[in-house]
Amino acid sequence: MIDLFTAPSAKPRGSLALSAASLLAPNGTSIIQDCEIGVGFGDPENPPCARLTLSGDFSKVPANSTEHAAAYAALLERHPFIKTLPDDHDFFVAKLSLDGIWLIDDYGGAAIVDPTDYFAASAPAPAATIDMNPARNFIGARAITGKPPFTKKAETARWMVTELTYGFLATTSTRKNGSTPGDAFGNPYGIADVGGIPYFYGTDMDASFTDLFASAHSSIRCSLALSEAQLGGAQLSQACQIAPGQSGDPENPPCARLVISGGMAKVAANTTEEAEAKAALFKKHPSFENFPTGHGFYVARLDIDGLWLINFFGGAAIISPEDYFRAAIA
Repeated sequence: MIDLFTAPSAKPRGSLALSAASLLAPNGTSIIQDCEIGVGFGDPENPPCARLTLSGDFSKVPANSTEHAAAYAALLERHPFIKTLPDDHDFFVAKLSLDGIWLIDDYGGAAIVDPTDYFAASAPAPAATIDMNPARNFIGARAITGKPPFTKKAETARWMVTELTYGFLATTSTRKNGSTPGDAFGNPYGIADVGGIPYFYGTDMDASFTDLFASAHSSIRCSLALSEAQLGGAQLSQACQIAPGQSGDPENPPCARLVISGGMAKVAANTTEEAEAKAALFKKHPSFENFPTGHGFYVARLDIDGLWLINFFGGAAIISPEDYFRAAIA
């Protein structure tokens, strides 16, 4: 919100990135089989595992307006923890006025949805029944190593990069379709780390990697956002669990969130680094081995120069890359 409204160089342009992989059953597995790692081609990067990026202008909703009352009620219904937020922190309701909608929910590339069509669409059907068949051997239900104490900031960052299977990669858009050049563009992307370095399996046919490498206006600068709430399941911290009368929520400070910034680089082919990174990526994302060879996939890494972490009350911790790479995890 500082970036959007109050910084000297604040701009109201922003994007909201969503992934169907975020829809989790109580045991931590995905409700949608196309998103479930280890089931066929299942993965957050599998095209039928829907991903959506909404772009537009953010604005503050006037207090004491009908719109404010309706929006606050909707937010409170979905996020009961809002009632526990401190009065002296000047919380407000904001809205995203859409002018760009980018969607992948099947093979064949992105669909660009007109905002008029989006608002004319009928309300969604009730949620599908959750498949809780214990015979399914989900990789996504694997045991999670213990979260470090909140005082261990660098260790928490390393833990998140190791344990999470995907994050939201934000680039500077170079494209007019479904986005606006210069906007932040978020896109869910599978990750695997080697020694704390996040690696990706990308192609210049993808919007994010077009922004990074394949456009006349490309910039290698990017960020990767991770949330502890993505873990799901019985081992998920209570701080992240949304429930009536509880303070748990992905926005609850003890539910760790991490943003890593830096420059993206292509890893040289046929090197030891590529072999190690590919092995880590294919272990965490088995379907990557079946990606079409004609699409030019390659390994890329995020060269970290900034780490921003919230894992407790009291504001963000800024972690140096040196401390991050020195940190030991279980």
